[in-house]
Amino acid sequence: MKLTSLAEKAHMELRKRIINGDIMPGELLSENKLSKELEMSRTPIRDSLLYLENEGFITTLKNRGSLVKEISYKELFEIIELNNCMAVYAAELAIKGAISFDTEKLKLHLETALRAEETDEYAVYLEHSNLFGRTMIENTHNQIMLQTFDSWSDKGFRAGMIGWKLKPNDKHYSVNALNSKLYTAITTKQFDKIKTITEENYYYIRERFIRIGDI
Repeated sequence: MKLTSLAEKAHMELRKRIINGDIMPGELLSENKLSKELEMSRTPIRDSLLYLENEGFITTLKNRGSLVKEISYKELFEIIELNNCMAVYAAELAIKGAISFDTEKLKLHLETALRAEETDEYAVYLEHSNLFGRTMIENTHNQIMLQTFDSWSDKGFRAGMIGWKLKPNDKHYSVNALNSKLYTAITTKQFDKIKTITEENYYYIRERFIRIGDI
């Protein structure tokens, strides 16, 4: 589905609001209201909503509008599983000497995420923790894997922002400890430890999701 320039503008704006948690799960989106708000006709608004539905962010309710969807714990867990598999693949390539990691870039994202956690800049923390993982995948030079990572990372970011906005005073799960261990393994060239580190994180997250959700 190719969007017109107006529909693309509407799509990007609405997508940004959904991902940042400015539009929360359970909200109904009205074509008429959005048309007035974004100062464009209903046609590009309708097209943008169809695109958002194809991306899995909303669902259309007959005669009611478009409902912003929840992110299930099952879906989040599957994203984590996939990311772990890609990290292990990168480690296997490094063990064979087929790739080298961009340690400076990894360090930049890790340190930024660590500082953001200390200063309670949650959006910055989420952005750079995602970029740390993306850099690991990027170093494999596998474009399909990178595209897959990108297609899911916004949903993980969105889940984090929603959780933070709903319960801003709670202590939220941080991936900084995991990324710190991965960074140490990479910089000391102990690439074989990456699989163990990701497996330990996998079981920790699994138990956590079992306690609070349904996977």
